[in-house]
Amino acid sequence: MNNAEQIGIWYDDQGDMLTVTWEHKFGSYIDSDDKRVLVRVDTEGNVIGFLVHGFSALKDKSLVVRHGLDWWNQLGKDRRGSRPRCVLLTDGNRGEVARRLTQIVNCSGVVVSPDDCWMPYGKPVKTDDVWDKTPALEAELDKTGNLLPPDIRSELQSWWLAVRGRGRGAKTPTWDIASTCSIDGKPGLLLVEAKAHLQEIREEDKCGAATENRQRIGQSIDEANRNLASLTGNPWSLSRDSHYQLANRFAWSWKLTSLGVPVVLVYLGFLNAEDMTDQGPLIRSLDDWTQAVHHYGEGGVDNSCWDKRLNVGGTTFLPLIRAYNQPFNP
Repeated sequence: MNNAEQIGIWYDDQGDMLTVTWEHKFGSYIDSDDKRVLVRVDTEGNVIGFLVHGFSALKDKSLVVRHGLDWWNQLGKDRRGSRPRCVLLTDGNRGEVARRLTQIVNCSGVVVSPDDCWMPYGKPVKTDDVWDKTPALEAELDKTGNLLPPDIRSELQSWWLAVRGRGRGAKTPTWDIASTCSIDGKPGLLLVEAKAHLQEIREEDKCGAATENRQRIGQSIDEANRNLASLTGNPWSLSRDSHYQLANRFAWSWKLTSLGVPVVLVYLGFLNAEDMTDQGPLIRSLDDWTQAVHHYGEGGVDNSCWDKRLNVGGTTFLPLIRAYNQPFNP
């Protein structure tokens, strides 16, 4: 330990997090077999520090950990970019996760509490050499029982799909993060669409459903267009055949509010995702991200809707653009 005289020790009392570093050089954090502890290693794999979450709970206790669990590889083709950052954002102490989600929304009347439910809810877990990927799964609102009651899940599926069942293009949208929450004192949903670089918002995304379902999806999006236009006073042109992801995000958010479920829809840009530099320009600021979202939505979305509470029959729909710096060093 050549730099023992330069050991760095930081304690974040708000986040209850202890960071210790004894080699001051380039490195990255990797998992240990204790989810509270991240180990910092250099480019050759030498341990040069560690980070402990929930440090105050370890009073009069000792920790022995092993490191090197590459949980992000369990995410397959989505093991970098926005997906692992969403997993990290929702991983850990429930109070801390609730605080992070509430701070990202940063809007009066919107609160995520430790008693709320969210997906994903953490990193894949390895037990006896077998990985459980369940904690990292994205949310399907019509299938995930702890986010919505059965009658609303069934209504959503019938509204979106003419033919249900596997193998018939019967997939409903998945969400990067979905969480129950309180919106103006009422039980609601926080829905997050997240990106990690500017090219990740694409114009060519299209609906891949089978014929019967394509027709029903188009009708549902047209219904959402008409109702959203009546709310904002300007035209909406969401489409099944172009900007499909944007269309289904707004269509589902509107439908939920029409069923009496308040919704906060967040388009979230992860800042400084250096692992994605080979994919295009990174999101460096909230202004960068806001301009990109407005440009992407132009012609389909009435861009005056952002950061406004839309009243859908007495139920709140709040679309937001937000940016967040979630470190991730694979």
